[in-house]
Amino acid sequence: MRRVPGVCQEAHILGAEHQAPPRAEEGEAAVKRPSEQRLSAALIWPTETPRDETSPPGNVAGGKRQPIFHKDLELLDDFDSCQSQLLSVGSFNQVWIRKRFIRQSYFGDSFCTIHAIQDVTSFHLSLQFKTSRRSGLLLLAAGVQDYLSLELLDGQLRVRLNLGSGEQVLPSPLGLQLNNLLEHTVAVTRQDSSLTMLIDNLYSSSLPLPQHQEDLNIDLGVFLGGTGGLQTNYLDQSIPPLRGCMSNVKFESHNFDILRSEPSECVDTKDLCSSEFEAGGGETISFISPDSFISFPTWELADTRTLEFLIKTTIEDALLVFHAGHKEDFIALGLAGGYLKGLVDLGNGIVGLDNVGVQLDDDQWHRVKIQLDQGMFVMNVDSQASSVPLSESASLDLTGNLYVGGIAGKMKEMLRNSGPLLRMEEEITSESFIGCLGEIKVNQRDRSLRDALVTKDVHVSCEGEEYDYSTYGEDVEKVTTASPVIITHADIKPVERHCYPTNDTPEMFRNITKLLDITPLLVPEGGEAFLDISNLHPTIDLNRAGIRQSQIIFTLQKDPLYGSVDMNINSRKTKKFTLLDIINKKIMYIHDGNERYRDQIQLEVVMHSYSQLPECLKNPQQYILPVEIIPVNDIPQLSGGDFPITQHGRTRLSPQLIKIVDSDTRCDDLVVMVTSEATLEEGYLENAKHPGRSIDKFTCRQLKDGDIYYIHKSGRTAGLTLQVSDGHSVSPATTISLAVTQPSLSIVTNTGILMNQGSNSTIGIQQLAVASTPKYGEVVYILTRALRFGELQILTSEGRMKEVMSFHQSDLEQGHLRYISTDPSDHEDIVIERIEFDVHLGQFVLQNNTFLVKITPSMVRMAKMVPLEMKEGTLKAITETELEAAVKGKNVQADSVRYVLVKAPNLGILQLLDKDLAEGDSFTQQDLHHSYLNYKVRTRRNVNMEDKFQFRVFADKQYSPVYTYPIKILSDPDVPVITNEGLTVLEGGESILNKEQLWVQIQNSTDFVYKITKEPQHGRLIRESPPGQPRFEGAIKLFSNEDLLWDRLIYKHDGSKTSKDYFTFLVFDQAKGGATTKDQGQEVFAGDFRISVQRRNDHIPLQVVDKTFNVVRNGQRLLTTDDILFHDDDSDFNDTQLVYMRLGILSGNIVSAEDSSHPLFRFTQADLRDKKVLFVHHGADRERFQLQVSDGVHKTTALLQVQASEPYLRVVNNSMVVIDHGSTKTLNTSLLSAESNVDIRDLNEIIYEVTSPPSNGRIIVSGIESPMFTQEDLRKGVVSYQHDDQSMSSKDSFSFRVSSKGLFVDATFRIKIFKQGYLSEPEVINNEVIISYEGEHTEITQEHLKPESV
Repeated sequence: MRRVPGVCQEAHILGAEHQAPPRAEEGEAAVKRPSEQRLSAALIWPTETPRDETSPPGNVAGGKRQPIFHKDLELLDDFDSCQSQLLSVGSFNQVWIRKRFIRQSYFGDSFCTIHAIQDVTSFHLSLQFKTSRRSGLLLLAAGVQDYLSLELLDGQLRVRLNLGSGEQVLPSPLGLQLNNLLEHTVAVTRQDSSLTMLIDNLYSSSLPLPQHQEDLNIDLGVFLGGTGGLQTNYLDQSIPPLRGCMSNVKFESHNFDILRSEPSECVDTKDLCSSEFEAGGGETISFISPDSFISFPTWELADTRTLEFLIKTTIEDALLVFHAGHKEDFIALGLAGGYLKGLVDLGNGIVGLDNVGVQLDDDQWHRVKIQLDQGMFVMNVDSQASSVPLSESASLDLTGNLYVGGIAGKMKEMLRNSGPLLRMEEEITSESFIGCLGEIKVNQRDRSLRDALVTKDVHVSCEGEEYDYSTYGEDVEKVTTASPVIITHADIKPVERHCYPTNDTPEMFRNITKLLDITPLLVPEGGEAFLDISNLHPTIDLNRAGIRQSQIIFTLQKDPLYGSVDMNINSRKTKKFTLLDIINKKIMYIHDGNERYRDQIQLEVVMHSYSQLPECLKNPQQYILPVEIIPVNDIPQLSGGDFPITQHGRTRLSPQLIKIVDSDTRCDDLVVMVTSEATLEEGYLENAKHPGRSIDKFTCRQLKDGDIYYIHKSGRTAGLTLQVSDGHSVSPATTISLAVTQPSLSIVTNTGILMNQGSNSTIGIQQLAVASTPKYGEVVYILTRALRFGELQILTSEGRMKEVMSFHQSDLEQGHLRYISTDPSDHEDIVIERIEFDVHLGQFVLQNNTFLVKITPSMVRMAKMVPLEMKEGTLKAITETELEAAVKGKNVQADSVRYVLVKAPNLGILQLLDKDLAEGDSFTQQDLHHSYLNYKVRTRRNVNMEDKFQFRVFADKQYSPVYTYPIKILSDPDVPVITNEGLTVLEGGESILNKEQLWVQIQNSTDFVYKITKEPQHGRLIRESPPGQPRFEGAIKLFSNEDLLWDRLIYKHDGSKTSKDYFTFLVFDQAKGGATTKDQGQEVFAGDFRISVQRRNDHIPLQVVDKTFNVVRNGQRLLTTDDILFHDDDSDFNDTQLVYMRLGILSGNIVSAEDSSHPLFRFTQADLRDKKVLFVHHGADRERFQLQVSDGVHKTTALLQVQASEPYLRVVNNSMVVIDHGSTKTLNTSLLSAESNVDIRDLNEIIYEVTSPPSNGRIIVSGIESPMFTQEDLRKGVVSYQHDDQSMSSKDSFSFRVSSKGLFVDATFRIKIFKQGYLSEPEVINNEVIISYEGEHTEITQEHLKPESV
């Protein structure tokens, strides 16, 4: 190994495998310029002897091959600075030397970060750039407060420099436009007390700097083309990332390039200068990846909005256009099943429009035109139009960018969270388009890549072909018979006439206008079909015309797109066949299984005959035979592998591990079913939107959205058996092993953030992140201390920010977490918010962590904030007398001081020139000066109230703290005080209605009268008579406050079985009117008075299950509703609320199933149902003890018979079933079950094993043939017997062994089969439970038990 002189230190050595070296005998001709992908490299040929300095490059000195440095690349500019480049000497190795940032493309959202942390006094910055955009960031050397920014603004360069004592701005010379797509060189130098900029070595400008300037402190690194997620207060939001090329970047201080050896990261840049920056309006564009997109400026408002383009693709489902708008507004175009689909929302609901006239996924060019005007949405595809009316009173209010071919990843998440994209995805996929677009026009103006704001993964021109589409889109009816009738797979009718008969036409041809009648060929998906004479039927009588079938000759003009034509004839090489070949079934179409449902066979037809044919029939004619594919639903496929889960924690299921494939079904329509039986004690699946609820199925979309979690409870291993269904077919079962993993955590990123007071800052994984095992475990951050200067907020699924004290790792990954400064105090120095937190993963906790938020004091303060007091009226202006902001040490224009509404008032609204303001809206100091801002009270109260709104002020490129402005609303003495509490009455009873339930008064009067406008439905209001007089029972319709005050008003219920009643009333002020029925006074209130009816408890609980309770001698067993059960017929009573009380037990004890040391003296029927009651035996083998059962009013007594014995397991139900020949019968516990006196708490513990399988059928468990099942399977009805329809036997059986807890018993299950032609097994229509009292008889009628008529 030895060092090669002339190789710069900053060059990257790439392996010799990139290109083999030329042979020595090829001489200098072998040295060729590298490909365009390697223009930023030099070629080096290591040799054993140094090159003769007098010989030209490539010569041979002393018979040895010499090093060659390709002079065109000009990379090796400082040969003497090389330090330690070691290259292998021996065989001729080619080594690429690649210098950092030689030439790179930036696409409007790209950037490079160089981790150079330096303090520099003097510097020389130089670079080259080329762009057509008027503005863009070239370079930023970023510090906490210091910065150097080189940026393009409106076509001119400027340098912004801050060394800690204020910003200095150096612009380029006036009149110099640099966004002309020419390469420009710029050099910026700081020397002594001067800042100089030199452009193209011709144009210079300079700026004197104050004496004794500090160093430029570069603390955060150097950024090229953009800043990524950097957040500082000195970034100019009007400067977007660069869209163009940049090269030869150097940042030198004291003759040392500080960028030379520092690590760097580039995001979405590409080597070399992309041709898309110079693409003209006539160029087509290729979208080449699932991440491709273009964003254009806003689709501007016009009388008629139009959008048109050419499209060519093979993709069935993709997003073509998306544009969001204000609030709910948006428009979207996409491909759905190969057809164009449009959606538009004008704020009053989504309107959809389909164009199914032309299929667009046929790899042919089509023209699409969209038109949107007042009241109509129109889509044209080629010559096929479709339209739908829109609301004429609404308009499409678009904001932001127009996205074509897809949406940027981070913007997609933002739009999905804010709503429009999520609503669109119900109809159109958000997946990017792959294919070609051309001739894009917006509002009839050409749009090319030069107009794009941001692009990703697009190429100029349509890849893979040369074409001329300049005349494309002409009316298809202009096509003549000399060319194909149909040029796309669309519903376009072929030319109907080839012949126009005249009087000279022979009589037999007088009615003939064409040679063939065409009928589509039907082919099953992936199948084949013979062409038949019914598909290509001659319109003339061949025998009468003297034409043989072999004289009609077909020539295949073009192979079908999605299949092939198989010709079983000798002339298949010439692609010719005859009508006779068709009749003899020698011509076949074979489909290739593609999911597209249409194809076509393009044919030329000619007749060879010496008969007197019309000339029009002698000429070759073009025909298209449509091929319609009969779709076959593909069975969806599901695959998976080992999946680590968090022990005792939550783990998100990943679509990368559970992969679902179905070529003909959208993800939204695929349902994953869990067929394995895991107990809740081990773990379960849940949807994050419904935590704590076990699920047994979920959709593919929920899986992709990250909503599905596995919750681990206990055990070391687990598994999930899954199947996926598309609604028609179900995939084979797939088992995913769940590896229970001990959780571990470590913090890998904790940078803290620096922000201005009053602003907010997103916290992402760039600022805070942990490494976790397992990877998909749910990591939760929990704050352990309240925050002092602000709050943490997350973006909810409704698109709102919500204050939280905990958050998840996924919130950091998705950029949903932010810290907002809310402290209104006036600080002079930086304050530090210490966010103290613990990190949880399952039961693992990483404690005592701190995230620092450094908050620099705001220079924007409130100079005046006088509370508003609303005395009279409902509208009052807020002026600069009440609100005035100021910037410390500066005078700013009033119209540049902007108040941003953080939280709107609750009791009123803010209006700016009659426009209601919402959160996020703003007003200026100028608006306050002109009294444009008003506060309007929305409600009247009889007490003083206080309203408020919160705001922050934006001025001089920074925010103020968040301020709260109070508004005092004085009481209105004319507003009535209302009491309306409702009334409770016993069923069939009555109750007094007084002022505690209903009352109206104002500050100075209680003189009110009530008029009933709708009477009660299940009772009536009556008035009590004076003492000593009989009460009038008739219903009244008018009463007063005096009646309520003296308890004279009574509601009487009619005894009906109802739970509620109400009446509607109006209230009148008697002081402002008369007291008669016709003149009640001024109406002041209207309302409903609610009455709750408490039902009577009329029924005593009745026992419906009375069985002997069997238990192992001196053992224990759960006591459940299978052993004792009561029912209460009161309609509003829940049987689970029945209370059992034991009255004395001699042979055992009743205890809690969860803690056997805790005796139970009272328990509910719900406890029996939930298996919480345990009987422990000791004493005599046989006993009857009393249980008292109560519904809260009535009590009854039951006797429970206890029988203790040795352990047993026996089959109690083993009924022979009768089934039809070839059918399937479900086996459940009514047909087959076992019972035991052993303490079995899970029916899965009772296992049935088939020891002798059925001879004429098979046992199916959960859709799969199995020799084993459990009693739980029988209870759930997933066990069935499936008869073999090939067998003619009339009976079958299988033997089995049922076992549990070491006990077993053998038995045989018998099946009777009705042979074909015999009557089927009758079906039971009615089979109801009856209750019979001891000592009485009960009639069983057909209402209780009835079979179907046979």
